[in-house]
Amino acid sequence: MNLPFYGIDDVKAAIKMTEAIQAMKDAFSALSNGTAVVPNRINLPLEDQNALNLSMPAYIKGGKYNTIKVVNVHFNNPNKGLPLINGLILVMDSIKGNPLALIEGKCVTSLRTGAASGLATDILSNKDSKCAFIFGTGAQARSQLEAICCVRDLSSIFIIGRTEEQTKIFCDEYGDIVQPGKISNLDDADIICTATTSEEPLFNIENIKPGVHINAVGAHRPNTRELDTSVIISSKVYIDELSSSKLEAGDIIIPVNEGKYNWNNIEGELGELIDKKIVGRTKQSEITLFNSIGNAIQDLIVASLVIEKNIKL
Repeated sequence: MNLPFYGIDDVKAAIKMTEAIQAMKDAFSALSNGTAVVPNRINLPLEDQNALNLSMPAYIKGGKYNTIKVVNVHFNNPNKGLPLINGLILVMDSIKGNPLALIEGKCVTSLRTGAASGLATDILSNKDSKCAFIFGTGAQARSQLEAICCVRDLSSIFIIGRTEEQTKIFCDEYGDIVQPGKISNLDDADIICTATTSEEPLFNIENIKPGVHINAVGAHRPNTRELDTSVIISSKVYIDELSSSKLEAGDIIIPVNEGKYNWNNIEGELGELIDKKIVGRTKQSEITLFNSIGNAIQDLIVASLVIEKNIKL
């Protein structure tokens, strides 16, 4: 059996970020309305390698495809100049049962994660947002930058990376509005994206201003987080899925375990916001937060678009 393989260039040619952002509406709506079938992902710790192996199947009832993404996340890789994430997506025909294609998983993960933040930013951030701050300089940070620029007309974007050198290299790839930042710049930010492998909070509530919107996408282990408890308890929190967040969203699990936060305080899932079952921002001064650990339904939606676009070519 020779399955077609769609690599990074194929994915980029098939789907623009603006399309991916729109597609995430279908993904999160299906997740929250019950048409998505997404078991909690299998998280296999590779502790001696400081790594995780994740297996994530997904299907939408009545859909043409089902997928499974298998990913390795190696937390030491960025220090070695290697990708944090490597993976593959297998796409199968849900009607006939036969395998259809393999898709490079790293680029899909970056695209769909950025697109989810772009969607959350479009719905939750103040419309007049002009300044953004991004923690991270990897593939996820790039997709966060691209996505938020698709939905807001930004005039300045600050970046903090692992090192000053990495930050400068990252910023030099973009225009003048993207520049190295400092924590002191955070209180200017209307939008903050955290896309790191940090195990400790990157900032606290005293560093940010009222009205900011935050996308936190880097932490997906129960004992690691990017956000301080003070930020969680001061924000209107939205998540991708409640059941998986209770297992892996350290940004929320840790404050809950500290007795300083409760799962009932969460506003709801992004899909519920899309379907107008819950409300989003009601005041310009509110701090809104989208905490995402990622969901396989996002991979299914993007993989389906890749297959459909390539079939038509």
